[in-house]
Amino acid sequence: MERTPNSQATDMRSSEAAAAYTAACSGPISADLIPTRYKVIAVLVVIALAIPVFLQPNLVSAAKVMMFYFMLAVGLISLSICIFQGWILEKLILAEDIADMVQDEATVQLAMVNHKLADLNYRFVEKRESSTSEILPDFLKNLTPFAMLFLNKEKSMVRWAMLGVKFAKSAMELYKARENDRRDHAARESR
Repeated sequence: MERTPNSQATDMRSSEAAAAYTAACSGPISADLIPTRYKVIAVLVVIALAIPVFLQPNLVSAAKVMMFYFMLAVGLISLSICIFQGWILEKLILAEDIADMVQDEATVQLAMVNHKLADLNYRFVEKRESSTSEILPDFLKNLTPFAMLFLNKEKSMVRWAMLGVKFAKSAMELYKARENDRRDHAARESR
């Protein structure tokens, strides 16, 4: 399958976005990113622009010079935006791709957190209502007298019936608790 220039450009943008996202998340942003020579040039330009302001005889003339600087700066910024429009557009598209990647990652992480919260809710709230582990000891406790009647060869049907009813009741509770546990487990798995 041959790749078109559009698909190559899209792949390149997404790989640039991934690289930029990785670089942005790898450490803090510092002033070391700006080379020293640019810092020195900026300080010299500020000093050179401040000298004419302080040499003016009155405040009105100084305000005129500052207004000229302001208009010059706005004009230079507007001109640079027009000249570097394509480069700025590329960087904005890259920033949009990074934002999409972050959104996708956040969506996945929020889904995982939601699943873990549902699991914790099941463990500490829903499971306490009627779980198999709470009913099983009662079931076994009702089974023990049955065994004793059998070992003692009890002939009274009333005793056998009373213990049989108790045993059947605890067996039904155990069955219901197991079904609830299975249903809750299936519901958690489907989330």
